[in-house]
Order: sequence, then structure tokens, then C-alpha cells
Amino acid sequence: MSKSKLTLIIDGNWLLISRLSAICSRYLDDMEMCHDLQLLLVKSIKLTLKQFPQIDNVIFVSDGGSWRTNVEVPEHLVDENGEKIVYKGNREKSDDINWDVVFNSYEEFISILQQNGINAYRELDLEGDDWIWWWSTYLNSQGTNVIIWTKDNDLKQLVNIDDNKCFTVWWNKSNGMFTCKFDDSNLNFLFNNEYNENDLIFQQITRNTEVTQIDHNNIIIDKIIRGDLGDNIRPILYKENKNSESSRKIRISQKDIDYNLDFNDDKAVYNYLKTLYENKKYKNKLNVTLDKAFEHFKYNRIMVALERQSYPSNIMNIFENYKDINVSNNFDNIENQILAATNKLNGILDII
Repeated sequence: MSKSKLTLIIDGNWLLISRLSAICSRYLDDMEMCHDLQLLLVKSIKLTLKQFPQIDNVIFVSDGGSWRTNVEVPEHLVDENGEKIVYKGNREKSDDINWDVVFNSYEEFISILQQNGINAYRELDLEGDDWIWWWSTYLNSQGTNVIIWTKDNDLKQLVNIDDNKCFTVWWNKSNGMFTCKFDDSNLNFLFNNEYNENDLIFQQITRNTEVTQIDHNNIIIDKIIRGDLGDNIRPILYKENKNSESSRKIRISQKDIDYNLDFNDDKAVYNYLKTLYENKKYKNKLNVTLDKAFEHFKYNRIMVALERQSYPSNIMNIFENYKDINVSNNFDNIENQILAATNKLNGILDII
């Protein structure tokens, strides 16, 4: 079996929703819209492959629900109505779109990819983020470089460069490319063919795009402590700023976050939180006890951190079944197949 040197991992649900929002207002017929949407998905992928000709393989992932909805929620985490918070429970779908038709068409699109040798994955209880974590880390361990194509900032936590300069980068056309810093102090790379090959690919894909270096752990720590409204991840604590006119809930300031904190070291986490509670800025002003904040931190860590220890054993067992992939980046047959189906539908609509 051939091995990929650079694999594009596509966040399928993001790609679907972003393209759907761009065209949905143009159509009166749902079926016609869905066929054109499939075609637009393929054209978007082909444009990205054209921009990065070094990509020799594609993985397309999509959501199938989430195991995170089954994680036990700390007792004190309730919404404004006193009900237990639900992961991503604050998201609403537009009433203007026939979602049943859209998702049926989306499943058909995934089947077309699979039939044509493109790696496309969807499993019950797995989000696209989970698939992207699995494939990016697994492929890196096998010496394959990865571009994550998405607009989900949470996935920036997966950027990586190892000692052989095998990398994972986060990319989106409007935001540029995000990567982590690389320690090149080890001069062994001078005699390392694998390093030199990966370095060449890295230089090629970053040549004509804006590149930002980040510390991927900062993404995790910030979201654990300060939360994420989009996913209904609540801040672990906040202080109440009361005056005669209003009462505001204020999250912990970013400058008060210890970004060097080992978020998997419970003792270090507890001690860090304790220093916050003793800080003059927050003392006697925080909304929950130290122990509740610590419990909430551990809950958010499971919900946020894309790493092996976050996953329950039954989910890891699913991943272990996925290690062999087909190496392909050919979307021409897929485009022709969808185009033929679109033309056939347009002919039927013309008769009607």
C-alpha cells in the first residue's frame, strides 16, 4: 500500500454549512439546490488541491453525534432555567432550510466519495473533531504530514511539528495557516532525509500563505478556563461586578491564565486555582467554591482537550479499527458523476 506524504483532512460539516449558507437563498427547489451543493463541495475541494499540489491524499470527516453528551455533568452546572447544561445544546438550525433533504444529500455525497476511493468517515457518537484528532495524530506517527482544512479554531490545538519536522497545520483561506514553533537546535536534521523531505513540503505549502505560529496548548487551556459559548462550554468560574445600575458576570482575564500550566496535572491545576482565589482581584468575588471550580475544570478538560486520555475506552476501540487508508486525491470522476446527476435532474425539472 502506498504512503501519503501530505494528507488534506477536511472538516466536512464545516464545508457543508459554509457552502450551503452561500447558495441556499438562490433556490426554490430543494433537490436542485442539493445537487448544486454537492457540485460546489467538489469544486471547493479541487480548488484547495490546486492551491496545494503537494497534497497526495484526502480524508473527509463528518459528524455522527457526540459521545460528549453522555459525560456526567457536575451538579452545579445548570442553565438559566435550572436545567443541566447540554453540550452544544444552545445551537439552533434555520427554519428556512429543509434539513432532512440537505442531510440525505450529504450522506449521498459521502457515499459517492467512498465509492470513488476517497477516505470518508462518519460513525455514531463521533464528531468531525474526533476524527481529525485521530487521523492527524496517527498519520504524524506514521510519518505523514497533514493539513487540517476548517474554520473551527478549536482544531488549532492539533497543530504539531515533531523532531523529524513531520507536521500538522491548520489552514483556512481567509485566516491563513497556523503552525506551532519548531525547535531546530538539534543538528541531527542535517543528516536526516525524512526531515529534509518534510521541511521541503513545509516550505512549499507556506510559501504563498500567511503563517502564524501558536502554542497549541494555549488553545486548550483558554477554552477550559474561559469556556466557549459556541459549544455551550461554560467558564469554570467568573466574578460578579455589581454596581447600582447593572450586574455583570466577568470571565477570568486572559492575562491571569497560566499558559504554562500542565492541565493534566490535577495537583498543579488545583494549586493554580487556589492562587486565583487568593488573588486580590478575585478574592471573595468568585461565583463558586474552589472545589467546584476544580471539578468544573476536570469536566471541561474532557470536553475540550483532543487527546487520548479524554476518550472513553469504547470510543478508542472504534478508532483502533481505522488505520488503513486509501491514498487518493482524484475528484474528477466524482465531479463528473455529480454533474451528470445534476444535468439529469435539470432535464426532469424542465419537463415538469
